[in-house]
Formats: sequence, structure tokens, C-alpha cells
Amino acid sequence: MACRACASQNVQETEGELTASFPGIADAPVAPVYVCQRVLVCLDCGFAELVIPPIELNQFRQRKAASGAR
Repeated sequence: MACRACASQNVQETEGELTASFPGIADAPVAPVYVCQRVLVCLDCGFAELVIPPIELNQFRQRKAASGAR
């Protein structure tokens, strides 16, 4: 698989962890979403991509609604 950003073939799939939270002081009460997933990283340009699994994606939706974020 080639890198979507630079078309390099020098990519590596690895395990990754992501903690995502909505920015801003007003959103402090909204808990972050933790995602553990495989990540594809380009070793030439640094571009990385992953797919958020359905359960965590639903958490993003719920917490966005709770925070009032746009």
C-alpha cells in the first residue's frame, strides 16, 4: 500500500494509541476518547492514518453532542 500523501511505498503498519478530547476550557468535563488501533505510517513524509472503530466513533459522537462542540 502506498502513502496517500506522497505515494511512497516506504510505509509501516504499527499499533497505536490515541487519546482525543474536545478543545477548550468549556469542554473540560467531557471525558476523552481512547482508541487503540493499527496505524499506517509513512516513513518518508510522516503521514499516518487509522480507522476509528465503530464503538469509539460512537463515543466521539456522544461526547461532541454533550460538549456542544461544532
